[in-house]
Amino acid sequence: MLKAKPKLKSCRVCKTKFTPYSSTAVACSLDCAKTVAKEVEAKKARKRLKVGREKLKTLSDHLNEAQTACNSYVRYRDRSLPCISCGTNKPNIQYCAGHYKTRGAHSALRFHPFNINKQCNKNCNLQLSGNISNYRPKLIEKIGISQVEWLEGPHEAQNYTISDAKEIRAYYKEQLKTLKEGEL
Repeated sequence: MLKAKPKLKSCRVCKTKFTPYSSTAVACSLDCAKTVAKEVEAKKARKRLKVGREKLKTLSDHLNEAQTACNSYVRYRDRSLPCISCGTNKPNIQYCAGHYKTRGAHSALRFHPFNINKQCNKNCNLQLSGNISNYRPKLIEKIGISQVEWLEGPHEAQNYTISDAKEIRAYYKEQLKTLKEGEL
């Protein structure tokens, strides 16, 4: 019985056509095979480095990542709304996700979407420390007095874990993705 002639393959490195010596061959020569091996090893090294970096992350690092995801969601959710405090909606202003109740003093509300709204970064958030006197009435218009009173009510301090932070980050990334997909 005659064996079928092997199909020509393209070398992964130099792209020349060659007759493979086995079905798993990806390189046409020893030099190209060495190059492929180096690429494979470099890829494995990058993966090990990524895993190592992940292990070195602290709770604070994970909470910051979760906050970034939450803030991205809020900025996108409120993108067509004006600043919750001063009402500006100028396109050349940098906007942020401003908290009604601060993250430090009210950890239970740190990631709550009612507590975070679009706010002009430089003026209301930074210079006026949140501009809370103007924030409250606009927040009442947006979510209602009962929700604002709930935000202002007592809340037990939240001690987040790394797994909590990862869940929160994943949740807000998914929420943002869903919002963006809903516009298509």
